[in-house]
Amino acid sequence: MKYSDKLNGFWEEGYHYYIEIRDDRMTVRNYRRAVALETRISYDADLLESGARTVITPEDTVLSRDAYGEPFTMIRELAWEGGELKFLYYYTIMGETLYTLKKVDHDPFAHIIIRDDEFLPGLQGEWVEWNSRGQHRNRLTIDGDRLTMLGVDGVKIHVISYSYSQHRAYIVPANLIDTDFGSYTQIEVRGNMLTTRMLICDASSPLSIFARKEMLDKISIPEEAGRPVVSTMMPDRPAADMPLFGKPWIAQPEPPKTDGPKPEGAVYCPECGYKIGPERGRFCPKCGSPLPDKEG
Repeated sequence: MKYSDKLNGFWEEGYHYYIEIRDDRMTVRNYRRAVALETRISYDADLLESGARTVITPEDTVLSRDAYGEPFTMIRELAWEGGELKFLYYYTIMGETLYTLKKVDHDPFAHIIIRDDEFLPGLQGEWVEWNSRGQHRNRLTIDGDRLTMLGVDGVKIHVISYSYSQHRAYIVPANLIDTDFGSYTQIEVRGNMLTTRMLICDASSPLSIFARKEMLDKISIPEEAGRPVVSTMMPDRPAADMPLFGKPWIAQPEPPKTDGPKPEGAVYCPECGYKIGPERGRFCPKCGSPLPDKEG
């Protein structure tokens, strides 16, 4: 079978996926360098050399599977077109997305910048989690190039930035492939704070904040720390009325805003006007806005 040098090499989309093609073999990696797919491919090399759009057919198209072994993300179509790769990606929950990958003559992960020498010396020691109720149970410790937290002992780390956002620095596992530290995703270094989020099932909790013990009462708390839990399946929807286990979030009828007198004992969201029952939480179950503290 004939192959084309137009196709052989590295292709990058810039963030989500990177593809390496060598004759009849293709490797797809995600932005953390983890291999999502290795498979053989076939295509019409003469057609590609002529400059015409050429479909590339992988033997395997599945990028990930769910807990039951069913395809979760996959390649719907891969084609060479005008010197670019058109990568039609399918996610069972969100549908199709078309990525455009360009051929590069450099390491496709050159966007990852290691900044250990600059940051690690100032990050040594213990960090305590800030909590609005003053309960500082969680701690993390950085000792040399290792981080201990939440039962994850001595994980080797790097401090990195991405070339397209060099002013932001993150603590990540040293191999850049692991996606979390015992439920936390990558940790961002924000001056005298470390911030991160925790994923629980399909919900993302508000920003978590770690600081030096002596700085807990002095740090400026980011606005994200006060936001409600949101569904990672439907990120534009608050998860205040969506249990972590059980039935998914169901949209409620649009409540009218009322400027007139309100019935005695009723509680209304100051942002959207939604009527809330007596067993209310801290956030509006419709729009996610913070609610006033209960009287008494």
